Amino acid sequence: MPNLHRISILAVGAALLAAPALAQQLKDVPRNRTLISQGWDYYNQVPTPTNLSPYNGVVLNQRNILNYTVSESLFYTNHITNTPIPWQAERMETSPDYREVTITLRPNVRWADGQPLTADDVVFTFDTLLKGPPQMALGGAIREWVEGATATDARTIKVRLKKPGPRWAEDTLATGQTTRFVVLPKHVWQGQDPATFGDFDLAKGWPLGTGPYRVVRSDQSAIVLDRLDHWWAIDAGLAKALPAPERVIYRPATQEAMAQLFTANEIDMGRALEVGSLEAAMARNPNIKSWNSKGPVWGITAGCTYRFVMNNDAAPFTETPVRQALALVIDRDQVANLAFEGSVPTVRAPFSSYPAMQEYTKQLQPIIDKLVGKPDPAHAEKLLLDSGFKRDAEKHWHLPDGTAWQITINTQQGDAVGPVIAHQLQAFGIDTVFRAMPDAQYFDAMSAGTYNTVIFQHCGSLYDPWQTLEHFHSKYAPPPGQRAPNLRAITRYRNPALDAILDKMSARAPSPNDADYMALVRDATRIVLSDVPQVSLTEEIHAITYNTTYWTGWPNAADPYIAPFQAWDGFALVLQHLQPRQ
Repeated sequence: MPNLHRISILAVGAALLAAPALAQQLKDVPRNRTLISQGWDYYNQVPTPTNLSPYNGVVLNQRNILNYTVSESLFYTNHITNTPIPWQAERMETSPDYREVTITLRPNVRWADGQPLTADDVVFTFDTLLKGPPQMALGGAIREWVEGATATDARTIKVRLKKPGPRWAEDTLATGQTTRFVVLPKHVWQGQDPATFGDFDLAKGWPLGTGPYRVVRSDQSAIVLDRLDHWWAIDAGLAKALPAPERVIYRPATQEAMAQLFTANEIDMGRALEVGSLEAAMARNPNIKSWNSKGPVWGITAGCTYRFVMNNDAAPFTETPVRQALALVIDRDQVANLAFEGSVPTVRAPFSSYPAMQEYTKQLQPIIDKLVGKPDPAHAEKLLLDSGFKRDAEKHWHLPDGTAWQITINTQQGDAVGPVIAHQLQAFGIDTVFRAMPDAQYFDAMSAGTYNTVIFQHCGSLYDPWQTLEHFHSKYAPPPGQRAPNLRAITRYRNPALDAILDKMSARAPSPNDADYMALVRDATRIVLSDVPQVSLTEEIHAITYNTTYWTGWPNAADPYIAPFQAWDGFALVLQHLQPRQ
């Protein structure tokens, strides 16, 4: 084995760092003190190496690397136990009428340049999101809910809501998923145009955060971050020491390359492998580990489900019987067995299996059983014939106007669900193809509403059914040609009766023991399952993949100190647990 203590960043590989002149300017850090991540989304290069803004591109650099190195959150949450973890702030309180939230910052939180993080920074962030351009991530949600924010002293912020929001503070300030609230340093962002400001100037220390790392290089091949010499969290008693990794590297990769990168010890963490690839990688490299110590269920739920989404703005999916018919064609058991090798449970509603959610789903089971049954192609055929569709002598389906019915299913690269659904629809007589797309084009088509159908995860219901049911609210269905304001709400489904129920739910504190709230949950679930804006397929179980050749201390079933998804903000706590193996 080569002397690891003499390996510089150049030795990580030419494919990782493609500009030797720049790489030579970086200090030497041995491989066994360097943490290398593929990120979360699939890219073959850094998508925007000079745009490191936390609000311009939610699926770009923020959730792939910056959220657990440079940026920190007011609060984290261990979603496995639904336990909040105060971080930059020490507490938040919602008023009895759910119209005001008081945030109290910890004393002596400091930006990496030594300036204090104060209530003025938090207020400035709210103002920026309220007044910023529509494309700013989280901006739409903030404008919907927040009337304004004021600082009453250096550590206290009062946020006034436009309407009662009993779960607003937790969902917006502590969830750390799509709705990630990142406090901006006012002394950096003031006077900048948030629509174009990339928050990138290495000489000035940008992007500037309160986390223990700073970016020292960013180009198309990688983003490299080095550990700072000082971190406020140690002085505050939140951390005992600086994280052990002296350097963190974000090295994007495509899905096809992942197994080899893990096996060859070229990355330590990244997007979860598919079960077959994981088991093959484990056979070749015993240092590859997952959440569970044995299969076939290696992973853990991400609080999400897989779904087949029909664009409710695109004919013929504008018609409810058509959507109902396709739901009757789909065989969930076959999806679970063929796409996931039997390693995930099927689902018939858009709810996860987190313990807090099970208190609701147990009560909803009679509705689910009544409205969502086993595949029934004969019933599907009747629904379509009654709607004017026709079948030719070869049993191929035609639209009411006589043209052949063609369906295109958009998928991410490496997705195994799309081919199974396409085969099922083809067997039923619909000309169906699936199209595996790079993430950038895939997400753009969903947001713009230019897709026909798509396979996508449905995340949100961590402790309350409203968290996914609200994605069917008409407010998320813009006119054709306009972009959807929420990437989780992509069906473009509209139903005023459901809107009224969801509005009532949003104003109530959720509880499975509240009979009135449960009545609203049942009514909303009944409408969604009857109208079928999408088809829920299986739970999303990530076979979380770690390489323990250089680092140990990863969260797992035996030590679930935080949910193991690096795209979530709480992953910052993982770096504090990691210890070098060599």
